[in-house]
Order: sequence, then structure tokens, then C-alpha cells
Amino acid sequence: MTTKLAESTNPPESPDTFPPFAPSVVDRFLAWVSARSYPAWFFYFALLTYLIVIFNGLAWVDGTLQTGTFDLYRSSVPVYPVSVFALIHYLNHVARRALTAFRPALGAKDKDYKQLEYQLVTLPRNETIATFALSLIFTAVYISFTPYLVDLFRRSFWLAFVEAIFYALAFGMIAVLFYHTIRQLRMVSHIHASATEVNLFRLTPLYAFSGLTAQTGIGLLLMNYFGVLTDPATFENLALTALTVGASFIAIACFLLPLRGIHQRIVEEKKRLRTEASTRLEATIQQVYARADSKKMRDAEQLNHLMTSLVTTRDIIDKIPTWPWEQGTLTSFVSALLLPFFVRLIVGLVGIYLL
Repeated sequence: MTTKLAESTNPPESPDTFPPFAPSVVDRFLAWVSARSYPAWFFYFALLTYLIVIFNGLAWVDGTLQTGTFDLYRSSVPVYPVSVFALIHYLNHVARRALTAFRPALGAKDKDYKQLEYQLVTLPRNETIATFALSLIFTAVYISFTPYLVDLFRRSFWLAFVEAIFYALAFGMIAVLFYHTIRQLRMVSHIHASATEVNLFRLTPLYAFSGLTAQTGIGLLLMNYFGVLTDPATFENLALTALTVGASFIAIACFLLPLRGIHQRIVEEKKRLRTEASTRLEATIQQVYARADSKKMRDAEQLNHLMTSLVTTRDIIDKIPTWPWEQGTLTSFVSALLLPFFVRLIVGLVGIYLL
């Protein structure tokens, strides 16, 4: 009922050293948040509130916003870095649970399992720094093409500098999220390839990582939708519209691509089981023919029961799904994907009936 394969001989990191690389500043920060006596969500909410007040306060000082009032767009900027920290924190938690659920199919020793878990939820320090540094180029371009910020640098350099830090943090953490997503989902593919046991009658371990890939895609979709809601010009700008649609395709890729490997493993095991059942059924039918030719049908009833059992077994195998997710997982992802279209439809219908 199961297929046993040799473990992958090419892990991404050497199993001889632990940890295989130094953790990033992001991971150290998340560890610090997890060590607090209060819930992580409370910390992120408090941090977001503080940053929103500070970022709007810069406009109060500058005089571009009435003191005590909050601008929607300015309030949205701090949401990006804080939500990225919170999303990575949450996805790492989901990844750990998924790896635990997948372990029966992995057959890894404790030392190897510890290595996989570390690599699954930890960003390498140097690569993370490089990712953030590269994002500063985009931040500089954004600032240079934003008239308000260019003018602010001329009027008040230090005020503009503090504001630029907010944008650098926002764009930088978005870049880190993309890097985290690519690295973590590549690790999922590697873990699937390392599976030593694929048992189609124990599918729970094989479904383990579909929750992670789906929630990664949903997280990216929600951040994308948030950008649309806080920037009314999104659907009036062809480039922004293309970016919004493109982000949806990226989310779909995050959900599906890491699962292709285990999907193929399930397909191959299903073919093997079906071939085995068909071979046994063929042999039984040949016995029936032989009995019929020899006119010796004393065990015909037993052979008939055996054929029925083999046909039933083959039908059961045929009904085993090959894509590794529960129905609820797929439904949740599709609902998140179609959410903005339903919202626009409802808004349009309300507008028609109110006019």
C-alpha cells in the first residue's frame, strides 16, 4: 500500500552543522515578540497604532494635514511593514505545524528533522540583508518620482528623511516577504521530494502543506486588496490594474506550484496500486475462464466474490484524489481569490438599485 524511496541526497544545507546559517534580524525580532508575556497580535496592533500616529504626525508638523486628523493613505503606509512581520510570524507557525503533520511520510531522524524545521522557518541573515538593501533602490526611485516628497526634502530635510524611513521600511519588508515566500515554498518542494513513504490510504500527512501554501497565497491576496482599497486610483491606472491582476496570478502560483511534486508522487503511487489491482483482477478472470473450460466450477462462488472485491478495490483507488488538499482548503483560497470581484459586483448592483 505504500511506496518507499531513498531520501534525497541533495539537501539544501549540510546536515553536519546546526544551525546551518545565522538567522536574520527578522527572525530575531519575531523570536523576541514570541517571548513576550502578551499575545503577539496585541504587540503588532499596538505597534501599528503607534506608527500610524507617528506617520500622520509628520503631516501635522508639516502643516499638510490638520492636527488630530488621519489621512487614509498615510495611515495605510505603516500597515505594510507591520502586516509583513505579522504574516511571516503566522506563516512560520503554520509551517511548523505542517512539518509535524508531514513527519510520518518523511521518516527523518531527529537531527535531520531539526535541520528541516530550522531551514523552513528561518531566513539567512546575509541574503535577507541583501534583499532589504536592493529594495532601497526602489524606494529611492519612488521618492524621486513623488512630487510631495521631493518638495518636502527641499523644505524640511529631516522631516522628509524620517518620512522616507517609513517608505523604506514598507518597501523593504514587502521585499523580505517575497524572499521569505520564495524560500519557504521552495523548502516545501524539497521536503515533499524527501518523503520516503507515500500511503494513499493515509492522506493526512500528504495534505499537510496545502494549508501553508493556501494561506501564503491568501495573505498576498489580502495585502494586494488592501492596497486597492486604500488607493482609489488603482482601477483608473492601467499599470496598477495590471499589477493587481498580476498579484492574483502570483498568489495562485504560491498555492499550486509547491504542491506539484507531491501531486506527482501521489499520481505515480495511484497508478501502481491500480495496476496491481488490475493485474490481480485479470489473474482471477483467467482462473474463471480456466474453470469454465474444464467444467470444474466448484469454487466459482469464491472466485466471483474475489472478483467483486477486486473491482471494489480498484474503484476505491480510482476515487482517491491526486491533488493534496482538503476541499475546505481549496474553497477558502478560491473565495479569497474571487472576493474583490464579488465586492465590485455587489457595489455595482447597489449603485444601480439606488439610482
